[in-house]
Amino acid sequence: MSSLTNRYGSPKRALPKKTRKTLIIGSLGVGMLAALYLATATHSNVQFKDNSFIVHSPTMATAIVDISKEASATVQCEVRAMSDSYAIVGWKTLTVGPSEGQGMTTTRFDVDLRTESLATTAGIEECRVLKTA
Repeated sequence: MSSLTNRYGSPKRALPKKTRKTLIIGSLGVGMLAALYLATATHSNVQFKDNSFIVHSPTMATAIVDISKEASATVQCEVRAMSDSYAIVGWKTLTVGPSEGQGMTTTRFDVDLRTESLATTAGIEECRVLKTA
C-alpha cells in the first residue's frame, strides 16, 4: 500500500454523511426555488397568432397577426419573414402600448417587413410583456 501511496498520493477522504446530506438537501431546495421562479417569471399574459401573410416582392412582405394582451400592458413582439430555406430575410420589432378597455383585448396588425430576398412566410417569432400599468 505504501508504494501506491507514494506513487499516487494518499486517498481522498470522503465527505462526512451529514455534510453530504446537507449539500444534497440544499441543492434540491435551490433547484425547486429556481424552477418556481422560472414558472412564474416567464409566464406572460400575452398571446399571439399568425393570421396570414402577403409577399409583395423580393424586398417586401406583410405579416398579418393577432395580439391578445391585458389592455393596460405594453408588449413587444418580434415579427420575422423567412425564406424557403428557413433563413430570416426580414425582421421588425413591434411595440404595442396600452389600449382602451379592460381585461384581455385582441388587436389585428398588418406589419410591413423589408426583406433581403424573397420571403416564403412571415409571422410572429415571440412576444413579451414589457410593463403593465
